[in-house]
Amino acid sequence: MKTRALPLRYTADVRTIALLTVLTALFVLQYAHLVEHRSLLLLTYAFVLVPLVAKHNHNHCRTFCSRRWNTAFAMWLTLLTGMTTTGIITAHNRLHHGENQHHTDFVRCSLVRFRHNWLNFMGFFFASSFTMWRHRPDDLGEWRRSKPILYRQAVIERRVVIAFVVALLAFDWHAAVKVFLGPWLFGQWFLVTINLLQHQDCDPSSSHNHSRNVTGRAINWFLLNNGYHTAHHNVPGVHWSELPSVHRALLPAVDPALNERSLLLCVARRFIAGEGWSGGHHG
Repeated sequence: MKTRALPLRYTADVRTIALLTVLTALFVLQYAHLVEHRSLLLLTYAFVLVPLVAKHNHNHCRTFCSRRWNTAFAMWLTLLTGMTTTGIITAHNRLHHGENQHHTDFVRCSLVRFRHNWLNFMGFFFASSFTMWRHRPDDLGEWRRSKPILYRQAVIERRVVIAFVVALLAFDWHAAVKVFLGPWLFGQWFLVTINLLQHQDCDPSSSHNHSRNVTGRAINWFLLNNGYHTAHHNVPGVHWSELPSVHRALLPAVDPALNERSLLLCVARRFIAGEGWSGGHHG
């Protein structure tokens, strides 16, 4: 549902803002030593996934009506994740969506071909990160020539996040590592590794069976419908709140085996038990 009464384009993003506010409070309370408890740190590891999903959603479908609000929101997401918001545009929007599972896709499943799928699960993040480091295009150079506004935003984001991390480490390096860096690294691992679950043993040439979906209500509420991956690839510009209806429309054409109710059970079956794993012959 769109709205013009608020700076938000869609009222559903009130949930996004609320979840991001909770994470911000968790960071502040723990870093400032106002409240310290193991349960809060565990919550931080869970909630740190939200800005990564929100960053992904924002780059596909802008969150606010005005450019100024969107720029400020992108900066907030940058500080919450320790990585620039513009940094995923080339790797995700252009290469993953445009070249899904081809040799230019940094998160293609063919990067790992171990016989045992748990080894693929453990090694995928490192294989993907190394490939991205070796072959990442010069997006800043390209944007400087063709998209000066995006270029300036990217440069500012990089400078701000570097200054932010340096300041965190300078004031209290122990709290910075525990409260920020640990969750940030976990979030990046999750963000990359989830691609293996979403596309392994799927058919990238198919119009409907190129992705695996996680349809559980609770996890989709928390991760802003990120589980409806077929719908997202087919209509990447649609707002996340509309993905369930797109998924339902596509459902008759999707292989039922590609719809999973539980993320954890899917991980256990595919990457621990090895069920459904084709043994290194995937795309």
